[in-house]
Amino acid sequence: MCTIGYISLSNKIEDKHKQTLGVLQCQIKVLGADNLMFVLNEEIKANRLHSVIIEDSGVENINWTCETIMNFRKYSDIPLWILPVNDINSTNRIVYLQLGADGIIGNGGQLDESLLMIRNMMKRFRVSPSEGKTAQEMLSENAAFQLIPQNLSVCVENNKEVLLTKLEFLTIEYLHKHARTTKTYKEIYENVWKDSYQNKKYRVSNLVFHLRQKIERDIEKPKYIITIRSRGYMLNI
Repeated sequence: MCTIGYISLSNKIEDKHKQTLGVLQCQIKVLGADNLMFVLNEEIKANRLHSVIIEDSGVENINWTCETIMNFRKYSDIPLWILPVNDINSTNRIVYLQLGADGIIGNGGQLDESLLMIRNMMKRFRVSPSEGKTAQEMLSENAAFQLIPQNLSVCVENNKEVLLTKLEFLTIEYLHKHARTTKTYKEIYENVWKDSYQNKKYRVSNLVFHLRQKIERDIEKPKYIITIRSRGYMLNI
């Protein structure tokens, strides 16, 4: 089941909004406004959120809404929606969208359209292929994963040995040393290329893409190299 983080100044969600969002058949998790950024960071790092909704309580609190959107976008690019308590003017709508909101949840005839957009976007951003499995099941599935340094290769399921390039092997070796721990694009680049990062995320992403083509059964639903959105990768073994 997907989880939607809900942010409001009141630290609660009204029953009418629960009912509205109920059609999405998602768990709604209220994230308190107090210490919000720390909580968000922890939830996002743990991959526990599939979307976030910010309740816009009116013109008098527009600065809080804007600041929350901007701070959130520092942590993640998962879908972010604004739920207005009252009618919202076109200027505020544009401001929220410019700051990084993906959409405004509408009223009346626009409500169904908004909810469909939320559901469709969450499907695309869902990056938790191990959802529903116990930790023991995950470990058991990946127990065959083994590095073979002398061959610059890795042994995966069914004892299949896959030959890698030097950079590919150095990358998987680094992730293997820190298995089940998120390593950032910067950390991977500096430890594999032995050079200053200078925002060369594209090199890391491209290399991981080729790695997945070699070791993953389905690169759309990777089993070993898991994307931690906006941060980097984790080796799930």
